[in-house]
Amino acid sequence: MPLRRRELLLSPAALPLAAHAAPRSLRIPHVSPKAELDRSYAAVLLEQALAAAGMPVVLEPTPELIPQNRALQELGRHRRVDVVWTMTSVEREQQALPVRVPIFKGLFGWRLLLATPEVAERLRGVQTLNELRPFSMVSGHEWPDTSILQANGLNVIVSPSYDAMFKQLRLGRADAFPRSVEEIWWELERYGQGLVVVPNLCLHYPAPVYYFVAPDDTVLARAIELGLQRLRASGAMEKLFLQHLGDDLARARLGTRKVIELRNPLLSPQTPLDQPELWFRPQG
Repeated sequence: MPLRRRELLLSPAALPLAAHAAPRSLRIPHVSPKAELDRSYAAVLLEQALAAAGMPVVLEPTPELIPQNRALQELGRHRRVDVVWTMTSVEREQQALPVRVPIFKGLFGWRLLLATPEVAERLRGVQTLNELRPFSMVSGHEWPDTSILQANGLNVIVSPSYDAMFKQLRLGRADAFPRSVEEIWWELERYGQGLVVVPNLCLHYPAPVYYFVAPDDTVLARAIELGLQRLRASGAMEKLFLQHLGDDLARARLGTRKVIELRNPLLSPQTPLDQPELWFRPQG
């Protein structure tokens, strides 16, 4: 059952937390090959939010990589993980309990394109969605982005393997790989041999990343929500966002790019699209 707003904004005293309890161990899934998972932006924000809500925690990443969909299933069934952060969809919000604060301010919906230099040159002249449709996009199996791209009439080549997607570009089996501003520079350095970031183009769709917990773990959900609201009010969340992601944003120069807007049909009616302060918008 979704949490009501008045429940989520409870004072710390209303949460059944011991004032001097030992830190709670929270298991988080290793869903990305990026290093230093426990020091990532989302992990540090989670720690700080729960500390602000009076629930100190110690994060314990799983030793093995766990795909996002499987990690969400682990929340409700086997309890191998306690918190997952991932892009939302109606289906995912039915599987697990979302805390509806977009922790990346929608940054995962700002997509730059990886391509070979030859394809990047052809993409330079693209100005509209119709002009983009002849190009094929590679995307992951069961990723929400795949359904979003397909819903906008784009030609999507679905791949079950993350590593294989970069190879498909180099082999000419797909034209471009849309990646978020937060991901693309790290991936270009590690997997992007022979590839470039298309310099003048950007895709955008509303794509909140939420923290998800098990459907019955309302205490943890309330604490995360309360802590996030307190960090936002103090400015600490924005400071952390810029500390971790500011360099990626500066490098992307989103305000100078042609932005092609896409619709996201996967969002639930509860998505806080009417709260502009929760979302990133580039300066022109």
